[in-house]
Amino acid sequence: MTAAATAPVQYVVMGGGGSSPMAPPAPYATVDLYDLFAAGEDLLLGGEVKGLMFSLNCDQVFLERQAPLLERFVRSGGRVLVNGHVVRPFLPGLAPWRAVDHHGPSDLRVTPVTPHPVWEGVDFHELLYRTGVPGTPTGEELTRVGVAGFYGRGHHARVPEGGTVVNGIGPYRLPLDIVYPLGDGQVMAHAGNDLHGFSDPDRTTRTLGPRLLAWLEGTL
Repeated sequence: MTAAATAPVQYVVMGGGGSSPMAPPAPYATVDLYDLFAAGEDLLLGGEVKGLMFSLNCDQVFLERQAPLLERFVRSGGRVLVNGHVVRPFLPGLAPWRAVDHHGPSDLRVTPVTPHPVWEGVDFHELLYRTGVPGTPTGEELTRVGVAGFYGRGHHARVPEGGTVVNGIGPYRLPLDIVYPLGDGQVMAHAGNDLHGFSDPDRTTRTLGPRLLAWLEGTL
């Protein structure tokens, strides 16, 4: 069996190989989107894979074609994280991405709406601003040198019945991060860049990656 076949969490990308920054080392495998589904039902429905996190660059037309199998995976107890801009909703409950009309950082501010363990202890100011400046700027310094909007510049057009808005964007707290049940499983949708990429080792966001993996595994 391949590493992808045995890891409980699969990070699904276009092209396969490589890894994404996450600390500490985590029990996940990077797998090519097409290879994942070429493995068929045995991999997704065999019980070893607990969670899938789809990178924002995944082929949504292809995912639409695989929707029945993916839906079965979730309904049977699997967990899925969908990153990025949904254009072709490939799971029940997903909705198209809508851009925020933004004219400054306040229009892109990330605000917690409903407590969720994945984001527990995270300073949302550190999600709003990103910087390539050496060191770890915080507070007013982070605001001065950082660039807003990498975490999200849009929102989900709607929230499905039974869904929860975890984090909102802008003054109206539009749904940026949502979670909803689907059968015995759950779907998390983040309308921005790949979520675990914000797990910075020297910031409060360092817990985001490990907690996300625990959620995908079903232990959080």
